[in-house]
Amino acid sequence: MIANRSLAYLLLLVAGLLIWSSAFVWLYGALSVGCAFGWEAIALGPLSLQRAVLLGLWLAHLAAIAPLLAFTHRRLKEQPGRASLDGFFAGAAFWATVVALCVTFVNYAPILGLSACL
Repeated sequence: MIANRSLAYLLLLVAGLLIWSSAFVWLYGALSVGCAFGWEAIALGPLSLQRAVLLGLWLAHLAAIAPLLAFTHRRLKEQPGRASLDGFFAGAAFWATVVALCVTFVNYAPILGLSACL
């Protein structure tokens, strides 16, 4: 039982940063594929296909972090204090998820304005 709880703590602790790393892989992969196939030249309304794909991937990853943040926040509020192991990991998981949300937002925000392909 303790091993299962430890695994759950570990997964919650790194879940947000796993989503961030997934965003890294998907965004840079899509950027490379889009540049190679000329997606920047294909218009989808006011956006290029390249920018639309990158924005969609970025927003999908931000949306994936949101319920994780809500879950870890709820767990943190349920813990009476941080003196216990449960309380410590609830706080650590919540703040790690906040970091993941901020890093996912700031790290990939240049999608909004920079040119996708050189």
